[in-house]
Amino acid sequence: NWGRGPEYNPETNRVEDAPLKGGYVLASYMIQKDGDTIIPFTRYHYYSGGKKFELDATRHRVNELEIGVEWQPHKNFELVGMYTISDRTAENSLNPVNRQKGSLLRLQAQVNF
Repeated sequence: NWGRGPEYNPETNRVEDAPLKGGYVLASYMIQKDGDTIIPFTRYHYYSGGKKFELDATRHRVNELEIGVEWQPHKNFELVGMYTISDRTAENSLNPVNRQKGSLLRLQAQVNF
């Protein structure tokens, strides 16, 4: 993403026209061995800008890294583990100082048919 759009400015308490930019990079590699498929992956996500469909065109800053692995022991079943390190800010007139930093672990089992 890049361009311009509405964005809340906490310094002026107004919605203003501002630049926006962001995107993500994903890297993965497939390993097939003895009937199993293993896919390690990493994803970096960055965004700086407003979201016009949210209250006051909420100002967002996202800086996030995900590292994970998917294991398919059978074509109809897979397990995924993913660890995320995140630093996010979402500011609008109701919540002008809202920075959240943290990490989380996601585990998923999926049946494919």
